[in-house]
Amino acid sequence: MKNLSLLVLMAILLGCQNAETSAVEQQSFPDFEVGKDYFTQKASIEYAKNFSVEYHNNYKVVRAKVGFGAAHQDADSLAWERAFTDVMVLVQRGTPAPTLEGELAGAQIIEIPVKTIAGNSDDAPTRFLALEVDHKLVGLGHEHVYDEGLRKRFLNEELAAIGASWHTGPNLEVLLETKPDLTLLTAASLTQSEGIKQTRKLGLAAAPEFSWSEVSYLGQLEWIKYDALFLNAEAQATSFFERIQKRCEELKQLVATKTERPGVLWGMHSKSGNWTVRANGGIAELIEAAGAKNPFGNGQAAITETKANGLSEGIPISDEIILTKADKVDFIISFQSTTENWPPANYMNAFPAFRDKGLFHHFKRYRDYGAHDWYQTASMRPDLLLMDLIKLFHPDILPDHELFFMASIEII
Repeated sequence: MKNLSLLVLMAILLGCQNAETSAVEQQSFPDFEVGKDYFTQKASIEYAKNFSVEYHNNYKVVRAKVGFGAAHQDADSLAWERAFTDVMVLVQRGTPAPTLEGELAGAQIIEIPVKTIAGNSDDAPTRFLALEVDHKLVGLGHEHVYDEGLRKRFLNEELAAIGASWHTGPNLEVLLETKPDLTLLTAASLTQSEGIKQTRKLGLAAAPEFSWSEVSYLGQLEWIKYDALFLNAEAQATSFFERIQKRCEELKQLVATKTERPGVLWGMHSKSGNWTVRANGGIAELIEAAGAKNPFGNGQAAITETKANGLSEGIPISDEIILTKADKVDFIISFQSTTENWPPANYMNAFPAFRDKGLFHHFKRYRDYGAHDWYQTASMRPDLLLMDLIKLFHPDILPDHELFFMASIEII
């Protein structure tokens, strides 16, 4: 009987406490409706493996991390993973934040939708334009953007250069001056993680961005939904994603019955005597989707290597190993527009690609002030890249398609 009385008393006290809490919430947030779902349009994450979202009535819990083995590191992979596991609580404006305890202990609170935004990833411009939030944009990594409208805003000093994604960290002085509500910062190395920490120490909200770590092109594309979470723009992101996904599936079906599949080496050659090759990840996946084979494909390999200041173009493979499969390489695709740093002709003649002019670079879309549209657009428009690849590998399928990214490599 005493236990029952105690339980009743505790229930009364708890009810009073909840009533007091609700009263405080109503006083501090007069328009807040307890129990209301403030996010009727939600994002569903299917392909991206390295971020997630949980919806609560008035806040979202977003977790972003680098997957184990996503890239080679000088430091231990577990240290890399710990450094880039991030928890953010996105709270709807005008509503109370949850208590940061348990799994939320130490999380970053960000009020949404953000009113101003900056980002230094190479494809940030395409994402912001696709989400139709470029009017909120106050900063990008650098001023050499391909999009003419954004370039004009830089020239008019309406946008700030916050530090390119290949730098070790953002320009903190510029961020302090512009004070964006949110800065999305590329995290491609342990060193770059310090830039995110330093930005937050200044009292500025920052979120890590590493779409590069996804092993599929659709996973990388789905990071547009990540940006959208901070803007309450899930509907726009989902619409964009589904449109591009559908187009890619339609293109894949066009080559599904092709039995002849050329071999493709996607990489670059360094003066040190190594090829840097896309053995895995979205690019390697698109080669297969376009009806070709990647002789150097390796599902267990890292997607890319990372350095203190960002990403490489793949993983290194020695000249000797590449030469063992040279006769299977009908195309070489590179970011190098000439063969200036390539091995001599007596080596390259072992490649059908070299003998038959199957050499292409992906920097066709270039502006003379140093802007490459490849970096801005390719990851967010895999359908355009897939069309180019199909045109190269199976020209009869898309006879009217003019190469978008690709152009012939000059042999020197």
